[in-house]
Amino acid sequence: MGVEFNNQGAYLMLRAAAERIREQFGMVPVVEFQNGPDLKKRLAGVYPIVPQRFYGLFTRLTKINALSRVWKRFPWVLPTEIAAVFDGSGFRYGDEWAHQRLDVSAGKLAAWKARGVPVYMLPQAFGPFDKTAEPTLTALRASRQIIARDPESLAHVESIFATGSGTVRLFPDFTAGLAGRFPSQHESHRGGTPIVPNVNIYARAAGPEAKQRYIENLAAIAVDLHERGLKPYGLAHEGRSDLDVLRRVASIVSKTSNIDLEIVEGLNGIELKGLIGTAPLLVSGRYHAVVSALSQGVPTIIHGWSHKYSHVADDFGVPELLCDPLGDASLSTDMIEYILDNAELGERIRIAGAEVRSRVEEMWASIESDLASQRGQR
Repeated sequence: MGVEFNNQGAYLMLRAAAERIREQFGMVPVVEFQNGPDLKKRLAGVYPIVPQRFYGLFTRLTKINALSRVWKRFPWVLPTEIAAVFDGSGFRYGDEWAHQRLDVSAGKLAAWKARGVPVYMLPQAFGPFDKTAEPTLTALRASRQIIARDPESLAHVESIFATGSGTVRLFPDFTAGLAGRFPSQHESHRGGTPIVPNVNIYARAAGPEAKQRYIENLAAIAVDLHERGLKPYGLAHEGRSDLDVLRRVASIVSKTSNIDLEIVEGLNGIELKGLIGTAPLLVSGRYHAVVSALSQGVPTIIHGWSHKYSHVADDFGVPELLCDPLGDASLSTDMIEYILDNAELGERIRIAGAEVRSRVEEMWASIESDLASQRGQR
């Protein structure tokens, strides 16, 4: 639950969880029936679960011999076949999502617990919960392990969930060990330098001048990279809004410097990670693009706009690469110089990345052990 196909960060979490469920737990990963088209589910190697409201009907139909044979042709899973629930929507329970029906998603977790199915909340950025404490507590109380992705998120959880039972834990982003796949149709961008924007930085900027400064900063970065021979291009990690930001950047670069900034769009999270992995460095305001780069040893100018960016910089041992995207453009262009002048930076990132992946392995081992104990009791 809490993962999807449209947001590529959520897609990376879906793929990382699905791989573990198959390879380490020996189970079949499933998603909610309405979550994405069937083709994308098949490509991701996940099956749909029959909606609860249709469960009784499907159960009766499968008892009819002829229909039972037909049923086996469809990759659908019944609620009674579910052994565990993994939820990746922790950020959803923060105040920024107070306008959503959080009681519905939290209620689903509570319903699984009532069925005797163990629930695990995978690493996410949690909180704050000033407006959403009630549904959040419902979700937390349904979960056997609640895993925060950073110390600030951990503090937010502990501020409303006094447990003492050791169910609240701290582990890094679990997509770090996921392998990318290079998109062969973008061979011309192999070894180029991607610029990944985030429309949230633009939207949160205070006033039109700050908004324009973000666009102009990205344009200045593109020009600087071009002058250094680093082959910049725009990379849309998320949907249409990020693409619109890149088009504005490309327009400025074309008018002021006569540079054609190419834009890459339409890739899934695995392909994005594969492409990013070939870069000499990355400029990014998208969290999971940052993780995709750092987990492959690619130095990243981190355009942070929330606490999760400073914490991921700490996780990979490069707090100095955090940069204000709304400050002077020289903050980012000087960082390019810093990265190029420090050849040991990549090795430092790789060493820290190995520790991050080790912690992720520890997390999955903990869940596997707990899940085995639960299955033994059922």
